[in-house]
Amino acid sequence: MKKAFSLLEIIVVVLIVGLLGAFAINKYFYSVDKSNQFKIKSEVALINEAITRTYSNQVLLGNSTFTLDRLDDASINTASESLFIGYNEYILLDIVILSTSEDKKELGKWIKTSQTSYKVYLSKDKAITFKFDNDEGTFACKKSDEICKEFMK
Repeated sequence: MKKAFSLLEIIVVVLIVGLLGAFAINKYFYSVDKSNQFKIKSEVALINEAITRTYSNQVLLGNSTFTLDRLDDASINTASESLFIGYNEYILLDIVILSTSEDKKELGKWIKTSQTSYKVYLSKDKAITFKFDNDEGTFACKKSDEICKEFMK
């Protein structure tokens, strides 16, 4: 005589698989969001280091009144532009960070919004704007912005 699974056993197995699947999918999206945030934080650190290095090089060359006007010559709100590479003889990053546009809103990619402002999307509805302050030589988001506070934790 063949023994088959009862309806109750099948329901229990489907329920367990469903719960495990829901947990795994939730963890997956959480880890994707976190990895995206770590990527952005590391890029901000790289950009700030490059700015500091450029200012230090100019001081060592005797140009103490040097100010960096902008971070690149990329077009505003244009996809596939090389960002943060510098301009003229002032080279910032050796790696290429490609831009996206407001139309695409690709997560984790930078959008140039003005000569000194850049935006990056953490999620479809959550974006942070970073600004290059050429007087201070810093690249940061507004500390008063709630999303910036949450991001910088």
